[in-house]
Amino acid sequence: MSLPEGEPWTDLARNVPGSGILHEAARRRQTEGAGSDRSWRVGADGELRVAEVLGELTGVSRWDRLRGRGPRWRVLHSVPLTDRHGRVRGDVDHVLIGPPGATTINTKHHRAGRLALDGEELVVNGWPTQYVAKARAEADRAAAALRPALTEIGNPALAAQLIVRPLIAVVGGRLLIERWAPGVTVVMTRQLVHTLVSMPAVLDADEVAQVWEVARRSTTWTTRDR
Repeated sequence: MSLPEGEPWTDLARNVPGSGILHEAARRRQTEGAGSDRSWRVGADGELRVAEVLGELTGVSRWDRLRGRGPRWRVLHSVPLTDRHGRVRGDVDHVLIGPPGATTINTKHHRAGRLALDGEELVVNGWPTQYVAKARAEADRAAAALRPALTEIGNPALAAQLIVRPLIAVVGGRLLIERWAPGVTVVMTRQLVHTLVSMPAVLDADEVAQVWEVARRSTTWTTRDR
């Protein structure tokens, strides 16, 4: 598929897992001193672990290679969310694109934490968090970026049918489920691949490729008037 030429863009497929959080860790260490970057580096380790697990999906099997097929799943890491002035306003840890559509993955690394999911609230060691709300907001932001981009390249039907799901991947610790969060999937990394492949397929290989081609462009993720 050939996309129309427009403003210059960076290929986000080149981003390495955890790059955004490692940048912040380095900034913290420089401005606040040794030790201030510890929690950020733990977070980066979690993103690297999730990226390794996702590699089980995004690799090309020998059978697919022999038949000339590309990967059925594609992933972007450390996707920067920028404003119209080019300033980074956060990032999405991982954006996975595959037969079920797009999934935004927020990684939470708690080496020995006790996490309890009670509907909209994910509590870590007794402390409430905003993890569920943040995951949902990331998926909404991704949908608001990908759907207009697909429409702009002449595929409004694909834009309309694209599903974007929020998911929280927990690395380490122990997760207890009291009530599921509506519309947000929360899983340990050991369940991640099974959970993803169990989602209903809605896109064929060509549609996955089209979503991937707009998702990998940095300009897709920039807030602007459309």
